[in-house]
Amino acid sequence: MKQTILLVAILCCTPYLMAQTNIFEEKAAIIASRIDSITTSEKSILKKEIKKIDKKVEKNEITADTAEVEKKKLAAYHAKRINAAVFIEEQKLQLLIKNKVRGKLERTEEPNKPFISVFEEENFYNDSISGLKVEKRFTTQFVFALGINTVLNGGDYYGDGFKVNPIGYGELGFTFKYRLKENTNLWNLKFGLSMMTDEIRPKEDNDVLVTNGNQTTLEDIGFDLKKSRLNNLSFGIPVHLELDFSKPQYHSKTEQTYLRSQRGFRLGLGGFFSVRTQTSQFIKYKEGGKDIKQTETYHFNMNSFNFGPSVYFGYRDVSIYAKYDMNPVFKDNPEDINTLSIGLRVDIN
Repeated sequence: MKQTILLVAILCCTPYLMAQTNIFEEKAAIIASRIDSITTSEKSILKKEIKKIDKKVEKNEITADTAEVEKKKLAAYHAKRINAAVFIEEQKLQLLIKNKVRGKLERTEEPNKPFISVFEEENFYNDSISGLKVEKRFTTQFVFALGINTVLNGGDYYGDGFKVNPIGYGELGFTFKYRLKENTNLWNLKFGLSMMTDEIRPKEDNDVLVTNGNQTTLEDIGFDLKKSRLNNLSFGIPVHLELDFSKPQYHSKTEQTYLRSQRGFRLGLGGFFSVRTQTSQFIKYKEGGKDIKQTETYHFNMNSFNFGPSVYFGYRDVSIYAKYDMNPVFKDNPEDINTLSIGLRVDIN
């Protein structure tokens, strides 16, 4: 009987002991990783600072003897920082060992975080020593744009032509930004994937787009319309060279400077390539005292591919953009029309 009770006790305790061991190993691995990160980070900073001193010697700005003195000071400074930071991690490790012996280890669950908070964490890491929030060289942004859409170059073929649509263009997507130089925010390559929507509205409310063979014309539908518009959905790849004029930030406690993008003026120069995936014509009219809505999904002889230049200029996360579609809207019409979009753009870093 005693042997049976002992066996049951062992079986009951085994999962608990295994869980304690797993938690200990996970947390110990994290501490070890931090210690390694501290040493690697400080050595990397020291190497860069030594290179700067060597360049000063090459340019005869300082003597070799002065350089040696400065190098020794830097080495001592960074060694002190390593020792201080590693000591803190060693204290955490000792506490972890004590808690394991006492059986008090618990797994800490991370709370659910908002989308933007999670998105933000992908772009930054906490410096092991200073605790500074440091921006990575390769980052991701959430992009939203909204603006006017207007038709250019239309002639007599389109009759009264098209309206300037005040909210005729929208864009939603992600961009990836790579800082081209490690020590400056100025030069960045930015590319991504966006869903783009645009609306074209006839100037005359009763006009609709009609296809005649390979050509598309505007014609009066023959009765009063309350709304008439052509909707397009595309997926595109925007590519820009972004100039970010944000100045380096200064942390007074650690006396360190660090880079943080989108803290000043920004200028983006580039273009886009997109593929149209859906086109539909929407009309709304009144019949028998009721509002009737009709949607016709058709290609309307429109070009499936589009490309053109785009530019944006702004401050911090908000900018004004302009985008021009170089490929004509319709394929085989005798007169080409193109669209221009201007509006506000938000890049959430």
